[in-house]
Amino acid sequence: MHLYHVDKPFALLIFGASGDLAKLKLFPALYSLAEQKRLPKEYYIIGYARTKIEKEIFQKEFADSIKHHFRKNLNEKILQELSSHVSYVSGQYNKLEDFKKLRSYLSKITQSERTARARTSETGGSATAKRSEPINKLLTTLAYFSVPPQVFQDIIENLGETKRHENEDLRLILEKPFGEDANSARELFHFVARYFKEENVYLLDHYLGKTAVQSLLHLRHSNRLINMMMKGPEVSNIQITAFEKIGVTSRAGYFDQVGTIKDMVQSHLMQILALITMSIPITENAESLHREKYSILSALKFIESKNNIVLGQYAGYTEEKDIPENSKTETFAAMRLFIDRESWYKTPIYIRTGKKLHEKHTYIVVELKKFAFQPKNEEPNRLIFELQPDEKINIRLVNKQGRTSHYREITTSDTLACSGDDCLPEHSMLLLDVIRKRRLNFLSFEEIIATWQIIDNILAFIQRAKLKPEKYKDSSPGPKAQDNLTAIDDFKWFDIH
Repeated sequence: MHLYHVDKPFALLIFGASGDLAKLKLFPALYSLAEQKRLPKEYYIIGYARTKIEKEIFQKEFADSIKHHFRKNLNEKILQELSSHVSYVSGQYNKLEDFKKLRSYLSKITQSERTARARTSETGGSATAKRSEPINKLLTTLAYFSVPPQVFQDIIENLGETKRHENEDLRLILEKPFGEDANSARELFHFVARYFKEENVYLLDHYLGKTAVQSLLHLRHSNRLINMMMKGPEVSNIQITAFEKIGVTSRAGYFDQVGTIKDMVQSHLMQILALITMSIPITENAESLHREKYSILSALKFIESKNNIVLGQYAGYTEEKDIPENSKTETFAAMRLFIDRESWYKTPIYIRTGKKLHEKHTYIVVELKKFAFQPKNEEPNRLIFELQPDEKINIRLVNKQGRTSHYREITTSDTLACSGDDCLPEHSMLLLDVIRKRRLNFLSFEEIIATWQIIDNILAFIQRAKLKPEKYKDSSPGPKAQDNLTAIDDFKWFDIH
Protein backbone atom coordinates (compact mmCIF):
# COMPACT_ATOMS: atom_id res chain seq x y z
CA MET A 1 0.00 0.00 0.00
CA HIS A 2 1.33 3.45 -0.93
CA LEU A 3 1.53 5.75 2.09
CA TYR A 4 1.16 9.45 1.44
CA HIS A 5 4.34 11.37 2.20
CA VAL A 6 4.53 15.15 2.36
CA ASP A 7 7.20 16.33 -0.08
CA LYS A 8 6.84 20.10 -0.05
CA PRO A 9 8.05 22.22 2.88
CA PHE A 10 5.47 23.63 5.27
CA ALA A 11 5.21 25.64 8.46
CA LEU A 12 2.73 24.84 11.21
CA LEU A 13 1.79 27.74 13.48
CA ILE A 14 0.13 26.44 16.65
CA PHE A 15 -1.90 29.13 18.41
CA GLY A 16 -2.51 28.18 22.02
CA ALA A 17 0.58 25.96 22.04
CA SER A 18 0.80 25.99 25.85
CA GLY A 19 -2.74 24.60 26.27
CA ASP A 20 -4.10 21.11 26.95
CA LEU A 21 -5.43 20.41 23.45
CA ALA A 22 -2.02 20.95 21.86
CA LYS A 23 -0.26 18.77 24.42
CA LEU A 24 -2.82 15.98 24.52
CA LYS A 25 -3.65 15.70 20.82
CA LEU A 26 -1.60 17.83 18.46
CA PHE A 27 1.97 17.17 19.61
CA PRO A 28 1.46 13.35 19.70
CA ALA A 29 -0.17 13.60 16.25
CA LEU A 30 2.98 15.23 14.87
CA TYR A 31 5.13 12.50 16.41
CA SER A 32 2.98 9.83 14.71
CA LEU A 33 3.54 11.53 11.35
CA ALA A 34 7.29 11.67 11.99
CA GLU A 35 7.37 8.05 13.12
CA GLN A 36 5.73 6.93 9.87
CA LYS A 37 8.14 9.10 7.85
CA ARG A 38 5.27 11.18 6.46
CA LEU A 39 6.99 14.55 6.95
CA PRO A 40 9.33 16.30 4.49
CA LYS A 41 12.95 17.17 5.24
CA GLU A 42 12.04 20.83 5.56
CA TYR A 43 9.26 21.79 7.93
CA TYR A 44 8.80 24.21 10.82
CA ILE A 45 6.63 23.93 13.94
CA ILE A 46 6.17 27.24 15.74
CA GLY A 47 4.24 27.41 18.97
CA TYR A 48 2.54 30.72 19.74
CA ALA A 49 0.89 31.65 23.04
CA ARG A 50 0.71 34.43 25.60
CA THR A 51 2.96 32.55 28.03
CA LYS A 52 6.52 33.92 27.97
CA ILE A 53 8.95 31.01 27.90
CA GLU A 54 12.23 30.23 26.16
CA LYS A 55 12.39 28.09 23.04
CA GLU A 56 14.30 25.33 24.88
CA ILE A 57 11.66 25.13 27.61
CA PHE A 58 8.89 24.83 25.04
CA GLN A 59 10.83 22.12 23.20
CA LYS A 60 11.08 20.21 26.47
CA GLU A 61 7.33 20.60 27.13
CA PHE A 62 6.70 19.46 23.56
CA ALA A 63 8.87 16.36 24.04
CA ASP A 64 7.50 15.60 27.52
CA SER A 65 3.89 15.59 26.29
CA ILE A 66 4.85 13.09 23.58
CA LYS A 67 6.77 10.90 26.05
CA HIS A 68 3.77 10.91 28.39
CA HIS A 69 1.43 9.94 25.55
CA PHE A 70 3.48 7.10 24.07
CA ARG A 71 5.39 6.04 27.19
CA LYS A 72 7.19 2.79 26.27
CA ASN A 73 6.47 2.88 22.52
CA LEU A 74 8.75 5.79 21.83
CA ASN A 75 11.72 6.22 19.52
CA GLU A 76 14.03 8.78 21.15
CA LYS A 77 15.89 9.43 17.90
CA ILE A 78 12.68 10.31 16.04
CA LEU A 79 11.54 12.51 18.92
CA GLN A 80 14.87 14.33 19.00
CA GLU A 81 14.74 14.99 15.26
CA LEU A 82 11.12 16.19 15.47
CA SER A 83 11.92 18.50 18.41
CA SER A 84 14.72 20.13 16.42
CA HIS A 85 12.05 21.54 14.08
CA VAL A 86 10.17 23.13 16.98
CA SER A 87 10.42 26.76 18.08
CA TYR A 88 8.31 29.22 20.04
CA VAL A 89 7.13 32.81 19.92
CA SER A 90 5.19 34.54 22.70
CA GLY A 91 2.65 37.24 21.97
CA GLN A 92 -0.89 38.45 22.40
CA TYR A 93 -3.70 37.31 20.12
CA ASN A 94 -5.13 40.80 19.67
CA LYS A 95 -1.90 42.70 18.89
CA LEU A 96 -1.02 43.23 15.25
CA GLU A 97 2.60 44.04 16.14
CA ASP A 98 3.05 40.64 17.75
CA PHE A 99 1.82 38.95 14.57
CA LYS A 100 4.25 41.01 12.51
CA LYS A 101 7.03 39.73 14.77
CA LEU A 102 5.76 36.18 14.29
CA ARG A 103 5.82 36.63 10.52
CA SER A 104 9.35 38.07 10.64
CA TYR A 105 10.51 35.18 12.82
CA LEU A 106 9.03 32.65 10.39
CA SER A 107 10.76 34.32 7.43
CA LYS A 108 14.02 34.44 9.36
CA ILE A 109 14.17 30.77 10.34
CA THR A 110 12.96 29.49 6.99
CA GLN A 111 15.42 31.60 5.06
CA SER A 112 18.35 30.75 7.33
CA GLU A 113 17.71 27.02 7.01
CA ARG A 114 17.33 27.32 3.25
CA THR A 115 20.60 29.23 3.05
CA ALA A 116 22.35 26.62 5.20
CA ARG A 117 21.09 23.84 2.94
CA ALA A 118 22.30 25.75 -0.10
CA ARG A 119 25.81 26.09 1.32
CA THR A 120 26.11 22.37 1.84
CA SER A 121 24.92 21.60 -1.69
CA GLU A 122 27.37 19.73 -3.87
CA THR A 123 27.47 22.21 -6.75
CA GLY A 124 27.58 25.98 -6.85
CA GLY A 125 24.87 26.04 -9.54
CA SER A 126 22.29 24.20 -7.48
CA ALA A 127 23.20 26.26 -4.41
CA THR A 128 22.57 29.49 -6.31
CA ALA A 129 19.25 28.14 -7.51
CA LYS A 130 18.18 27.27 -3.97
CA ARG A 131 19.18 30.65 -2.62
CA SER A 132 17.18 32.42 -5.32
CA GLU A 133 13.99 30.39 -4.82
CA PRO A 134 11.24 32.69 -3.48
CA ILE A 135 10.36 31.29 -0.06
CA ASN A 136 6.83 32.73 -0.21
CA LYS A 137 5.92 30.54 -3.18
CA LEU A 138 7.44 27.36 -1.76
CA LEU A 139 6.10 27.35 1.77
CA THR A 140 2.62 26.23 2.77
CA THR A 141 1.66 27.74 6.12
CA LEU A 142 -0.89 26.03 8.37
CA ALA A 143 -2.40 28.01 11.25
CA TYR A 144 -3.87 25.70 13.89
CA PHE A 145 -6.34 27.27 16.35
CA SER A 146 -5.82 25.39 19.62
CA VAL A 147 -7.53 28.22 21.50
CA PRO A 148 -10.96 29.11 22.94
CA PRO A 149 -13.48 30.41 20.35
CA GLN A 150 -13.43 33.83 22.02
CA VAL A 151 -10.05 34.65 20.44
CA PHE A 152 -10.73 33.19 16.97
CA GLN A 153 -11.57 36.56 15.45
CA ASP A 154 -8.46 38.28 16.83
CA ILE A 155 -6.18 35.64 15.31
CA ILE A 156 -8.06 35.57 12.00
CA GLU A 157 -7.90 39.35 11.66
CA ASN A 158 -4.19 39.59 12.48
CA LEU A 159 -3.27 36.71 10.20
CA GLY A 160 -5.27 38.36 7.44
CA GLU A 161 -3.65 41.74 8.01
CA THR A 162 -0.13 40.26 7.91
CA LYS A 163 -0.55 38.13 4.79
CA ARG A 164 2.51 38.49 2.57
CA HIS A 165 0.39 38.71 -0.56
CA GLU A 166 -3.19 38.01 -1.62
CA ASN A 167 -2.48 34.49 -2.91
CA GLU A 168 -0.29 33.33 -0.04
CA ASP A 169 -0.82 29.62 0.72
CA LEU A 170 -2.09 30.10 4.26
CA ARG A 171 -4.62 27.55 5.57
CA LEU A 172 -6.60 27.96 8.76
CA ILE A 173 -7.48 24.93 10.91
CA LEU A 174 -10.28 25.77 13.34
CA GLU A 175 -11.30 23.13 15.88
CA LYS A 176 -14.82 22.97 17.32
CA PRO A 177 -16.73 24.59 18.92
CA PHE A 178 -17.55 27.04 16.12
CA GLY A 179 -19.48 29.70 17.98
CA GLU A 180 -21.95 29.13 20.79
CA ASP A 181 -25.20 29.39 18.81
CA ALA A 182 -26.42 29.90 15.24
CA ASN A 183 -25.93 33.68 15.32
CA SER A 184 -22.32 33.52 16.54
CA ALA A 185 -21.50 30.75 14.05
CA ARG A 186 -22.95 32.88 11.24
CA GLU A 187 -20.96 35.87 12.48
CA LEU A 188 -17.76 33.79 12.51
CA PHE A 189 -18.46 32.68 8.91
CA HIS A 190 -18.85 36.26 7.69
CA PHE A 191 -15.79 37.39 9.64
CA VAL A 192 -13.55 34.67 8.20
CA ALA A 193 -14.81 35.47 4.69
CA ARG A 194 -13.47 39.03 5.03
CA TYR A 195 -9.90 37.74 5.11
CA PHE A 196 -9.80 34.20 3.68
CA LYS A 197 -11.41 32.18 0.92
CA GLU A 198 -13.55 29.27 2.08
CA GLU A 199 -11.20 26.79 0.39
CA ASN A 200 -8.43 27.86 2.79
CA VAL A 201 -10.47 27.28 5.95
CA TYR A 202 -10.65 23.79 7.48
CA LEU A 203 -13.31 23.32 10.18
CA LEU A 204 -12.19 20.36 12.25
CA ASP A 205 -14.28 17.97 14.30
CA HIS A 206 -11.89 15.22 15.40
CA TYR A 207 -14.69 12.61 15.23
CA LEU A 208 -14.44 12.85 11.44
CA GLY A 209 -10.82 11.72 11.68
CA LYS A 210 -11.83 8.42 13.27
CA THR A 211 -11.38 5.47 10.92
CA ALA A 212 -14.68 3.91 12.01
CA VAL A 213 -16.62 7.15 11.40
CA GLN A 214 -15.09 7.48 7.93
CA SER A 215 -16.13 3.88 7.29
CA LEU A 216 -19.80 4.86 7.60
CA LEU A 217 -19.53 6.70 4.30
CA HIS A 218 -17.26 4.14 2.63
CA LEU A 219 -19.51 1.19 3.57
CA ARG A 220 -22.61 2.88 2.23
CA HIS A 221 -20.83 4.08 -0.91
CA SER A 222 -19.33 0.70 -1.78
CA ASN A 223 -21.90 -1.85 -0.54
CA ARG A 224 -25.26 -1.84 -2.28
CA LEU A 225 -26.79 -4.27 0.23
CA ILE A 226 -25.89 -2.17 3.28
CA ASN A 227 -26.96 1.06 1.60
CA MET A 228 -30.33 -0.41 0.62
CA MET A 229 -30.90 -1.68 4.17
CA MET A 230 -30.26 1.83 5.51
CA LYS A 231 -32.83 3.59 3.34
CA GLY A 232 -35.56 5.40 5.26
CA PRO A 233 -38.47 3.15 4.18
CA GLU A 234 -36.60 0.08 5.53
CA VAL A 235 -35.67 1.54 8.93
CA SER A 236 -37.94 1.55 12.00
CA ASN A 237 -35.63 3.66 14.17
CA ILE A 238 -32.02 4.77 14.63
CA GLN A 239 -30.21 4.94 17.97
CA ILE A 240 -26.95 6.83 18.53
CA THR A 241 -25.23 6.23 21.87
CA ALA A 242 -22.05 7.87 23.17
CA PHE A 243 -21.24 6.94 26.76
CA GLU A 244 -18.17 8.01 28.75
CA LYS A 245 -16.89 6.58 32.04
CA ILE A 246 -14.96 9.69 32.99
CA GLY A 247 -16.37 12.89 34.42
CA VAL A 248 -15.50 16.44 33.38
CA THR A 249 -11.86 16.10 34.57
CA SER A 250 -9.77 19.20 33.77
CA ARG A 251 -12.46 20.67 31.48
CA ALA A 252 -14.81 21.53 34.36
CA GLY A 253 -14.78 25.31 33.84
CA TYR A 254 -15.51 25.02 30.13
CA PHE A 255 -17.99 22.17 30.41
CA ASP A 256 -20.15 23.82 33.07
CA GLN A 257 -20.70 26.75 30.69
CA VAL A 258 -21.82 24.61 27.75
CA GLY A 259 -23.19 21.24 28.95
CA THR A 260 -23.21 17.95 27.10
CA ILE A 261 -25.74 19.02 24.43
CA LYS A 262 -23.42 21.71 23.09
CA ASP A 263 -20.28 19.71 23.82
CA MET A 264 -21.23 16.36 22.27
CA VAL A 265 -24.51 16.52 20.37
CA GLN A 266 -24.10 19.75 18.41
CA SER A 267 -21.18 18.53 16.28
CA HIS A 268 -19.95 14.98 17.03
CA LEU A 269 -23.28 13.17 17.13
CA MET A 270 -25.02 15.37 14.55
CA GLN A 271 -22.24 14.54 12.09
CA ILE A 272 -22.74 10.83 12.75
CA LEU A 273 -26.50 11.24 12.26
CA ALA A 274 -25.92 12.95 8.92
CA LEU A 275 -23.49 10.27 7.67
CA ILE A 276 -25.98 7.52 8.56
CA THR A 277 -29.07 9.10 6.99
CA MET A 278 -27.92 11.27 4.08
CA SER A 279 -28.23 10.31 0.41
CA ILE A 280 -24.96 8.96 -0.93
CA PRO A 281 -23.41 11.35 -3.46
CA ILE A 282 -22.32 9.76 -6.76
CA THR A 283 -18.96 11.49 -6.59
CA GLU A 284 -17.07 11.27 -3.32
CA ASN A 285 -15.90 14.86 -3.10
CA ALA A 286 -16.17 17.50 -0.38
CA GLU A 287 -18.75 19.71 -2.09
CA SER A 288 -21.16 16.82 -2.73
CA LEU A 289 -20.74 15.42 0.76
CA HIS A 290 -21.28 18.79 2.46
CA ARG A 291 -24.39 19.36 0.34
CA GLU A 292 -25.94 16.02 1.31
CA LYS A 293 -25.10 16.40 5.01
CA TYR A 294 -26.59 19.89 5.02
CA SER A 295 -29.75 18.52 3.41
CA ILE A 296 -30.26 16.27 6.43
CA LEU A 297 -29.09 18.63 9.17
CA SER A 298 -31.26 21.49 7.93
CA ALA A 299 -34.29 19.17 7.98
CA LEU A 300 -33.91 17.94 11.57
CA LYS A 301 -36.99 18.47 13.68
CA PHE A 302 -37.46 18.47 17.46
CA ILE A 303 -41.08 18.26 18.54
CA GLU A 304 -41.36 20.53 21.58
CA SER A 305 -42.52 18.27 24.36
CA LYS A 306 -41.10 17.18 27.70
CA ASN A 307 -41.58 13.63 26.46
CA ASN A 308 -38.92 14.11 23.78
CA ILE A 309 -35.94 15.04 25.93
CA VAL A 310 -34.28 13.74 29.09
CA LEU A 311 -31.56 15.55 31.02
CA GLY A 312 -29.33 14.13 33.73
CA GLN A 313 -26.46 15.09 36.02
CA TYR A 314 -24.18 12.59 37.72
CA ALA A 315 -24.34 12.63 41.51
CA GLY A 316 -20.80 13.82 42.10
CA TYR A 317 -20.82 16.60 39.52
CA THR A 318 -21.27 19.56 41.88
CA GLU A 319 -18.46 18.20 44.07
CA GLU A 320 -15.97 18.54 41.19
CA LYS A 321 -13.42 21.33 41.36
CA ASP A 322 -14.61 24.63 39.79
CA ILE A 323 -18.25 23.47 39.60
CA PRO A 324 -20.80 25.65 41.47
CA GLU A 325 -22.85 23.85 44.14
CA ASN A 326 -26.12 24.88 42.50
CA SER A 327 -25.10 24.05 38.90
CA LYS A 328 -27.95 22.81 36.69
CA THR A 329 -25.67 21.89 33.77
CA GLU A 330 -26.60 18.58 32.17
CA THR A 331 -23.94 15.84 32.01
CA PHE A 332 -26.40 13.48 30.28
CA ALA A 333 -28.87 14.16 27.49
CA ALA A 334 -31.19 11.95 25.49
CA MET A 335 -33.51 13.22 22.76
CA ARG A 336 -36.01 12.08 20.14
CA LEU A 337 -35.65 13.70 16.72
CA PHE A 338 -37.15 13.39 13.24
CA ILE A 339 -35.96 14.27 9.74
CA ASP A 340 -38.47 16.40 7.85
CA ARG A 341 -37.99 14.53 4.57
CA GLU A 342 -40.34 12.16 2.73
CA SER A 343 -37.78 9.33 2.77
CA TRP A 344 -37.50 9.47 6.59
CA TYR A 345 -41.12 10.31 7.37
CA LYS A 346 -42.04 9.38 10.97
CA THR A 347 -38.77 7.47 11.55
CA PRO A 348 -37.59 8.39 15.08
CA ILE A 349 -33.93 9.02 15.77
CA TYR A 350 -32.84 8.64 19.38
CA ILE A 351 -29.62 10.20 20.65
CA ARG A 352 -28.13 9.77 24.09
CA THR A 353 -24.79 10.75 25.57
CA GLY A 354 -23.40 11.29 29.02
CA LYS A 355 -20.47 11.28 31.44
CA LYS A 356 -19.63 9.15 34.49
CA LEU A 357 -21.63 6.23 33.13
CA HIS A 358 -21.09 2.48 33.53
CA GLU A 359 -19.05 2.10 30.35
CA LYS A 360 -17.16 3.90 27.61
CA HIS A 361 -19.02 3.00 24.44
CA THR A 362 -20.02 4.76 21.23
CA TYR A 363 -22.24 2.93 18.77
CA ILE A 364 -25.05 3.30 16.25
CA VAL A 365 -27.98 0.91 16.01
CA VAL A 366 -30.09 0.84 12.84
CA GLU A 367 -33.20 -1.25 13.50
CA LEU A 368 -34.96 -2.55 10.39
CA LYS A 369 -38.71 -2.71 9.98
CA LYS A 370 -40.55 -5.99 10.52
CA PHE A 371 -43.06 -7.57 8.22
CA ALA A 372 -46.67 -6.99 9.29
CA PHE A 373 -47.08 -10.71 9.98
CA GLN A 374 -44.06 -11.00 12.31
CA PRO A 375 -44.78 -11.53 16.02
CA LYS A 376 -44.66 -8.33 18.03
CA ASN A 377 -42.19 -9.74 20.56
CA GLU A 378 -39.76 -10.98 17.91
CA GLU A 379 -36.43 -9.16 17.81
CA PRO A 380 -35.85 -6.95 14.73
CA ASN A 381 -32.93 -7.29 12.36
CA ARG A 382 -30.20 -4.79 13.17
CA LEU A 383 -27.14 -3.12 11.75
CA ILE A 384 -24.76 -2.06 14.51
CA PHE A 385 -21.75 0.19 14.00
CA GLU A 386 -19.39 0.30 16.97
CA LEU A 387 -17.05 3.29 16.99
CA GLN A 388 -15.30 2.90 20.35
CA PRO A 389 -13.71 1.23 22.23
CA ASP A 390 -14.04 -1.45 19.54
CA GLU A 391 -14.41 -0.48 15.90
CA LYS A 392 -16.58 -2.99 14.07
CA ILE A 393 -19.81 -3.62 12.20
CA ASN A 394 -22.36 -6.22 13.34
CA ILE A 395 -25.24 -7.52 11.24
CA ARG A 396 -27.78 -9.32 13.43
CA LEU A 397 -30.45 -11.35 11.67
CA VAL A 398 -33.30 -13.26 13.30
CA ASN A 399 -33.68 -16.96 12.50
CA LYS A 400 -36.20 -19.59 13.62
CA GLN A 401 -34.73 -22.90 14.70
CA GLY A 402 -36.45 -25.90 13.12
CA ARG A 403 -40.11 -26.47 13.96
CA THR A 404 -39.81 -24.96 17.42
CA SER A 405 -40.94 -21.49 18.35
CA HIS A 406 -37.39 -20.61 19.48
CA TYR A 407 -35.70 -17.77 17.67
CA ARG A 408 -32.03 -16.95 17.68
CA GLU A 409 -29.82 -14.35 16.07
CA ILE A 410 -27.40 -15.02 13.27
CA THR A 411 -24.59 -12.53 13.80
CA THR A 412 -21.86 -11.62 11.36
CA SER A 413 -19.19 -9.20 12.47
CA ASP A 414 -16.09 -7.58 11.02
CA THR A 415 -13.68 -4.94 12.18
CA LEU A 416 -13.80 -1.32 11.09
CA ALA A 417 -10.44 -0.66 12.72
CA CYS A 418 -7.48 0.47 10.71
CA SER A 419 -4.76 -2.13 10.15
CA GLY A 420 -1.21 -2.07 8.82
CA ASP A 421 1.17 0.83 8.36
CA ASP A 422 -1.48 3.29 7.18
CA CYS A 423 -3.02 3.76 10.64
CA LEU A 424 -2.81 7.19 12.19
CA PRO A 425 -4.50 8.98 15.11
CA GLU A 426 -7.41 11.29 14.28
CA HIS A 427 -5.48 14.56 14.39
CA SER A 428 -2.61 13.08 12.35
CA MET A 429 -5.03 12.00 9.63
CA LEU A 430 -6.72 15.39 9.54
CA LEU A 431 -3.42 17.30 9.45
CA LEU A 432 -2.39 15.23 6.46
CA ASP A 433 -5.73 16.01 4.83
CA VAL A 434 -5.14 19.75 5.25
CA ILE A 435 -1.66 19.48 3.71
CA ARG A 436 -3.15 17.50 0.80
CA LYS A 437 -6.02 20.02 0.45
CA ARG A 438 -8.58 17.26 1.04
CA ARG A 439 -11.73 18.77 2.56
CA LEU A 440 -13.85 15.60 2.63
CA ASN A 441 -13.43 15.00 6.39
CA PHE A 442 -14.09 18.57 7.46
CA LEU A 443 -17.26 20.56 8.03
CA SER A 444 -18.86 23.39 6.12
CA PHE A 445 -20.23 26.52 7.74
CA GLU A 446 -23.67 25.66 6.33
CA GLU A 447 -23.68 22.37 8.27
CA ILE A 448 -22.50 24.08 11.44
CA ILE A 449 -25.18 26.77 11.29
CA ALA A 450 -27.88 24.14 10.57
CA THR A 451 -26.88 22.07 13.62
CA TRP A 452 -26.77 25.13 15.83
CA GLN A 453 -30.30 26.03 14.73
CA ILE A 454 -31.74 22.72 15.93
CA ILE A 455 -29.66 22.88 19.15
CA ASP A 456 -30.81 26.48 19.75
CA ASN A 457 -34.43 25.30 19.44
CA ILE A 458 -33.88 22.47 21.91
CA LEU A 459 -32.10 24.68 24.46
CA ALA A 460 -34.75 27.39 24.16
CA PHE A 461 -37.45 24.79 24.87
CA ILE A 462 -35.52 23.49 27.90
CA GLN A 463 -35.38 27.02 29.27
CA ARG A 464 -39.06 27.75 28.60
CA ALA A 465 -40.18 24.43 30.05
CA LYS A 466 -37.83 24.92 33.04
CA LEU A 467 -36.49 21.39 32.70
CA LYS A 468 -33.96 20.32 35.30
CA PRO A 469 -31.52 17.41 35.06
CA GLU A 470 -32.35 14.20 36.89
CA LYS A 471 -29.63 13.01 39.26
CA TYR A 472 -28.09 9.64 38.44
CA LYS A 473 -25.52 7.55 40.26
CA ASP A 474 -21.89 7.68 39.14
CA SER A 475 -20.97 4.62 37.03
CA SER A 476 -24.64 3.82 36.36
CA PRO A 477 -26.43 3.53 32.97
CA GLY A 478 -27.80 7.05 33.45
CA PRO A 479 -31.30 8.45 34.17
CA LYS A 480 -34.09 5.89 34.09
CA ALA A 481 -36.32 8.37 32.24
CA GLN A 482 -34.33 7.76 29.04
CA ASP A 483 -36.38 4.58 28.52
CA ASN A 484 -39.52 6.69 28.19
CA LEU A 485 -38.21 8.21 24.94
CA THR A 486 -38.13 4.95 23.01
CA ALA A 487 -41.27 3.65 24.71
CA ILE A 488 -43.32 6.37 22.97
CA ASP A 489 -42.85 4.44 19.72
CA ASP A 490 -42.89 0.94 21.30
CA PHE A 491 -39.12 0.54 20.96
CA LYS A 492 -36.32 -0.06 23.45
CA TRP A 493 -32.74 1.13 23.65
CA PHE A 494 -30.47 -1.61 22.39
CA ASP A 495 -27.58 -2.06 24.80
CA ILE A 496 -24.49 -3.90 23.61
CA HIS A 497 -23.07 -6.20 26.26
